[in-house]
Amino acid sequence: MSMRRLSLSLGWSALLMLSAQTTRSEPMPYQCFDRTTRRPVAASLVDLSTAEVSCEPTTLPQPENTPSELGTTASPEQVETEPKISSGPSPYADVTADPNAVNATVRNTPLAARRSINLARGAATRMNGGLRVYRPGICMYASASNNPCLIHAGPAGFEFNIPGGSPGWEEAGDAPSVMTRVLIAADGRSVLQINQNDVINPSISD
Repeated sequence: MSMRRLSLSLGWSALLMLSAQTTRSEPMPYQCFDRTTRRPVAASLVDLSTAEVSCEPTTLPQPENTPSELGTTASPEQVETEPKISSGPSPYADVTADPNAVNATVRNTPLAARRSINLARGAATRMNGGLRVYRPGICMYASASNNPCLIHAGPAGFEFNIPGGSPGWEEAGDAPSVMTRVLIAADGRSVLQINQNDVINPSISD
């Protein structure tokens, strides 16, 4: 009987030693908080048997996604299949702007048109330094129907010519200082092309 107890004791000792080695080799960085105040609690005071303490990892696992050109993340498969953003030339370069054709596309694909306006506005804002220094024209906050910023729409996508400038430019009655052309895919989900041109005010250049 004593031999059996000795064997069990040795077995438990070996298991505890293995667990201790695993714990030492793979530290678990956790920070514990009081649930009501969200204030950190000293490790020596943590009692995980109570409901008053919440523990969270201090470092989150790094995602294995690859950043896209506009600052979002995507899986490697998405990066391979998504079209790359270019500066042109525009697929509508030789097409005369036709508001009726644009509105027909907007009526036929209203969700894609709405998505395209939001995506184009965000892309132009990022390209021009963010909202701290740049504001797109008010047309980019309006409906896609009869929108003067939406110059082409069709199978090649939604193309916007977006006026912009420093915050308050439009409210002050100033001319835009930059025009940003953005081409969004026909489903409204991705940016295909983007470029910008500074606007030269004839009265200033003279």
